[in-house]
Amino acid sequence: MNDSVENAAPEVPSAATCAEAAAWIARLHGEDRTANVEAGFKRWLAASAAHCAAFEMANEIWVGTEYLPKSVVPALARGPKAGLVVTLPRALAAAIAVVALGISLYFHDSGLATRVGEQRNLTLQDGTRVSLNTASRIHVRYDRLARRVVLDEGEAYFEVAKHPDWPFVVSAGGRQVVARGTAFLVRSEKQRIAVTLMEGKVIVLPADEAVPPPSVNSPAALATSREHPRTSDDFTLSPGQRLTFVTHQLPKVDRPELDRVTAWQHGQVILDHTALVDAAAEMNRYSDVKLKIEEPAAGHAEVTGIFRVGDSESFARAVAETYHLKVTTQGDQIVLAGVPSMPAVKANNK
Repeated sequence: MNDSVENAAPEVPSAATCAEAAAWIARLHGEDRTANVEAGFKRWLAASAAHCAAFEMANEIWVGTEYLPKSVVPALARGPKAGLVVTLPRALAAAIAVVALGISLYFHDSGLATRVGEQRNLTLQDGTRVSLNTASRIHVRYDRLARRVVLDEGEAYFEVAKHPDWPFVVSAGGRQVVARGTAFLVRSEKQRIAVTLMEGKVIVLPADEAVPPPSVNSPAALATSREHPRTSDDFTLSPGQRLTFVTHQLPKVDRPELDRVTAWQHGQVILDHTALVDAAAEMNRYSDVKLKIEEPAAGHAEVTGIFRVGDSESFARAVAETYHLKVTTQGDQIVLAGVPSMPAVKANNK
């Protein structure tokens, strides 16, 4: 059964329609604006809902660029100097530049994801570099107030391009990480979120708290601090610190070995006296073939070593050899059976 036209999702205007809207903005703001031009514009606007949507978006972008950070607005798109007549070619070029910029800011990278076992590196519109780990998904939306990224699931490493007046905000698990030019890692799981700072500074706030303004000494910052006082749930991290939130537990700040935290960027999983049950869970993130520990007692055995992401079979063989366990494959599972017969020793993946 087909949905009615009234219930259909609104269609995003095409690039061609947006370009037409930009041209109309240029003519309406140019020196050749006449009654005929206005009449032609009204006919074009009434021709379709897509024309209305495109013009509304383009006009909003045209007006809104006054408030965009100057570092990201092309010089041509910032408007003419006072007293300068806007001719049609100049206005047309400016309008198209503004609309093109606005479309990239408002609709850039609506959804980016990786499959199980896949890593992906990409560069966002502002120059920020992002590395996505296995089974991760982000949504990106930039506007004149902030660069916003939602980490729906998984893990992402951000090297944030420096725009001091344009905050970079990552939301995950009921928290938001606010940065302006720094490098940090966010990992989001069902009942756990961890933020690890590599360099610079970030502020971690509850999701419903206002993002601090660029300058803490500015009048706007002072007003914001009075209207939205900082709470005990706010954290400022220093390089090397990791902030972890686990459901029904107090937040924890520690200093992990950064090489271990970022080992996935080199295709590795580094374990150091890690309980086998946790080690298997970490390896399972990278493969559709899942490790299963048959005996609960075996889950407490410790594993230390460097393993290749996705290579669950080699991991299982190394652990089985160390603890005299039995390895069997059952469909899409690798089962480690038996009770460990040795105390914890180092297990290496050759």
